[in-house]
Amino acid sequence: MRTTARRWSGLLLLLLGAGGLFAQQDPQFTQYMFNLLALNPAYAGSAERVSIKGLTRHQWVGFEGAPMTQTLTVHSPVWHQSLGVG
Repeated sequence: MRTTARRWSGLLLLLLGAGGLFAQQDPQFTQYMFNLLALNPAYAGSAERVSIKGLTRHQWVGFEGAPMTQTLTVHSPVWHQSLGVG
């Protein structure tokens, strides 16, 4: 009986304390179709040459502290085989 009460009180404290925690934020890519490597690492080396791509996104322009997302990806095939670096 005591063990069950301790478990429930521990669970309750854990749930009440979790209100102030924040998880990692996921970047938002509205132009993901132009930079597939940012979402799928298996895309590295799929082009026949070195590929360098950069994207930037400004959301809520004009507001202080507005979110911005920038990505820069570089990938290339390796030794003309089915290998890629990126």
